[in-house]
Amino acid sequence: MGSGENKERKFQCFHCGVCCTRYQVYMTLTEAKDLAAHLGVSLKKFLRSYTDPRWPGNETFLIHHQNGACVFLKRMQGDKVTQCLIYAYRPQDCRSWMPEMNKPECQQGLSMWGLEVSPTGKLRGTIENLKRFELFMESQDVE
Repeated sequence: MGSGENKERKFQCFHCGVCCTRYQVYMTLTEAKDLAAHLGVSLKKFLRSYTDPRWPGNETFLIHHQNGACVFLKRMQGDKVTQCLIYAYRPQDCRSWMPEMNKPECQQGLSMWGLEVSPTGKLRGTIENLKRFELFMESQDVE
């Protein structure tokens, strides 16, 4: 098994979920109401079940973490890939997150694939790991 670097390309989210384990998402009351309606629960039940009771807000809330991650994060394909169960309805706080090779969260996610970012800003790892990652990325519906 050799090792190598891939060609430079636009860095896209690869659904590792590390950002969803590191941060508690902030949401507004309007976002909470919309999400509650999408889930088919009352606002009261949504706030009780899915927001952090330690946050003192009445107009803003933090999404609760469960098992070390956002309560709406679902692990897929082992530990490498996750799915957001509310992706289409996610709060602006989530929508504004932009993956970047230099972000520690994205680098941690790449390490789950046996990859790292070289000093020149390219992905590097074994040829097998690079190929496996590239095939995965090609299979995704990336926005």
